[in-house]
Amino acid sequence: MKDKIVQLDDDRNYVILDSVNTGDRVFYYALRLDSNDEPTNNYLFFEEFKDGEDIFLDPVTDDSLKDMLFGAFTLNFVDIMYDA
Repeated sequence: MKDKIVQLDDDRNYVILDSVNTGDRVFYYALRLDSNDEPTNNYLFFEEFKDGEDIFLDPVTDDSLKDMLFGAFTLNFVDIMYDA
């Protein structure tokens, strides 16, 4: 789903920048877009939930989980930078 633009229930658009799979859960790091689909300075973590074939994204609100995800996504970024 990387680089995909998704629209949430609040009618805000986000572009998915990266994902992390923790085994049984999938999380995304996303950048909010403005009404012209231009990048903003607002970044969020989302957790993926599936209902049949439908995929839903819920913002992560737990601070300890956000801390863990920040570390995981930072490691992904470092890996990408050193592989380039």
